[in-house]
Amino acid sequence: MSAYVVVEATVRNQEARDRYAPQAAAIIKQAGGEVLASGKWELLFGETAYNNGLLVRFPDKETALAWYNSPAYRALHEIRGVALDCRFRLLG
Repeated sequence: MSAYVVVEATVRNQEARDRYAPQAAAIIKQAGGEVLASGKWELLFGETAYNNGLLVRFPDKETALAWYNSPAYRALHEIRGVALDCRFRLLG
């Protein structure tokens, strides 16, 4: 069964985000993930906490967790912290 990573984020530093995003996308692809949607949230109900979103599909939960915990992606955590205020969720 597919698993989905939902990322909610607000950009803190655009320059850092511009360095982080292409690297993160490449690692997602190498790990077998596919970005299904990204961009500004359109709030339908409730209160917003973050401005932007990303939806990534992985073949299964194990693959998603392997990507998130991989040395390649962990190497980006520092720049991610500068670039974004964010939350990651796993569904599936």
